[in-house]
Amino acid sequence: MQAPSRAVSSPPAAAENAPRKRRPPRRVEVSRVQILSPAMRRITLTGTELQGFEAGDPASYLKLIFPEPGQTEPVRPLPDGPRATSMRTYTPRAVRPEAGEVDVDFVLHGEGPASTWAAQAETGQVLFLMGPGPGYQVDLQAVEHLLIGDDSALPAFETILARLPATARVRVLVEVSDAAEERALCSPAQLSARWVVRAADKQHAGLALEQALRQAGAPAAQSRVYLACEAAAMRRIRELLTGELGLPRSQIIGRGYWKLGAVNHPDHDYGEDA
Repeated sequence: MQAPSRAVSSPPAAAENAPRKRRPPRRVEVSRVQILSPAMRRITLTGTELQGFEAGDPASYLKLIFPEPGQTEPVRPLPDGPRATSMRTYTPRAVRPEAGEVDVDFVLHGEGPASTWAAQAETGQVLFLMGPGPGYQVDLQAVEHLLIGDDSALPAFETILARLPATARVRVLVEVSDAAEERALCSPAQLSARWVVRAADKQHAGLALEQALRQAGAPAAQSRVYLACEAAAMRRIRELLTGELGLPRSQIIGRGYWKLGAVNHPDHDYGEDA
């Protein structure tokens, strides 16, 4: 019987638990479609409603609302309405406020509303955009950085690489569906990249990453790690890093960008239960 009185007498705690107010959705149109690789498209979105949209830290996120079957464009969501079933989370690859443009990279994985839409995207098509959300605070004093993930993490990796100073070293380990997905990565930092091809069966997601990480050996003691891939694989690799390879948990940021068997995996899976 004491819980209600504590709740009433503690406004700050109640305020902390209040849901975040959503930013209003922004109507955007496709202005360019660029083929980065057989399974990756960079789609530029533009619109007057992008005024004031800026992404701060690298690996930040935005949400895109796609048309439902039978729609030519999605319905503008209400500020306090239900979450759109066709909404998915992506990394803004580049934001150009002066031009009112945002670049978003899509992996064509062959299933789901976002991948299906991106495979046929054309100039003039309409989406709604929400965000941005927070990103990854890069430790600019760290000497070595390690980016580990699959193709879904490439947009986030590229925004991190762009932010690193020339004094840093960075190793990138990426798992892709096919060797044709490899492409040049750039950074002011001293960069080395290794690409590994996963098995055709998605049930083996992350196994090639684990094997390559073991072959590479223990990272430097003060390395900072950004780890992003399939959710279960992210947990296995996080345990590999903290156990067998001896890296402190505090130096690892984990992100489960997708999950086998899940249609719309939550965008706040950090793997801290691993």
